[in-house]
Amino acid sequence: MESVTLYKFEAGWGLPSFSPECVALEAYLRLSGIRFAEESVTSANSSPTGRLPALDIDGLAVGSWEDGEGSGDGEAASVSRVLDGLRKAGVDLDKGLSVEDACDLEAYLSLAENALAVATQWALWCDDQSYAEGTRVFYSGIYPFPLSHIFPWRQRREALAKMKALGVTSEEQVTELLHRAYKSLERKLRHKKYFFGRPTTLDAVAYAHLLLHRSSPVGALLYKDVLGKYPALSKYVDGISEAHFGPGAGLRDPADVEGVKIKRRKRKSKGRQEKEEFKGAGVWITTTVTVTALTLLGSVLSLS
Repeated sequence: MESVTLYKFEAGWGLPSFSPECVALEAYLRLSGIRFAEESVTSANSSPTGRLPALDIDGLAVGSWEDGEGSGDGEAASVSRVLDGLRKAGVDLDKGLSVEDACDLEAYLSLAENALAVATQWALWCDDQSYAEGTRVFYSGIYPFPLSHIFPWRQRREALAKMKALGVTSEEQVTELLHRAYKSLERKLRHKKYFFGRPTTLDAVAYAHLLLHRSSPVGALLYKDVLGKYPALSKYVDGISEAHFGPGAGLRDPADVEGVKIKRRKRKSKGRQEKEEFKGAGVWITTTVTVTALTLLGSVLSLS
């Protein structure tokens, strides 16, 4: 490979990207030790595949052709499909694992998908306070109104529907999932620098979610106390950051980023939450009607 370009969603909260999927792919590249260029964008339309994350390898676009599920602008790609393209290009962190380790890797990746990723989605989109004071505020900084409300509101609705389908309806459930996942990961780590003694896909995926859980305002708001019970995982995150993310990676201490701290407040009643959801729907409907009216008006004027 002569040239590799990573297309990722905009950085946020001192993290390399607001999207954990994009952070996971960037971590994979850095763990692989290959050189690559970066393009930070605020829309998947700026990606060569129409999805984020995506790669351009020697002029060939590599990304998901399927509808992805994740954060960012609602069009986040499946990291696994992008990684398939990397492996075909000869970049495979998992090459050479024993049969036993390969089986264990799949099991731990499933754990990451069914626990870490669920917790990440909950923090970004489902918890009322973290969404209102964290995620929506982030979007307000990169999009003009009304897009700053429409995009996150739509993504929140999708995330809530997904959680309902999974049977996840409370923070307590998510916290219990995390305790089990953190405990299993800490056991596997056993004071090593990497889960399998050397970098694998699990390191890229786990790092992305653990970094958001610990260092983002929404993750710290919900999971600080939980993650604090597993200090080896925090040390692991620091180790990956220091060894593979340099000063130019966009990774910063959240303490140095203005306006990233959120203090937990009293939870809203169900009635108030439903009222705010209805208000959000009203914004969407009103905006849609307005855009339609302006489009029709433009058509009329062009015909006049």
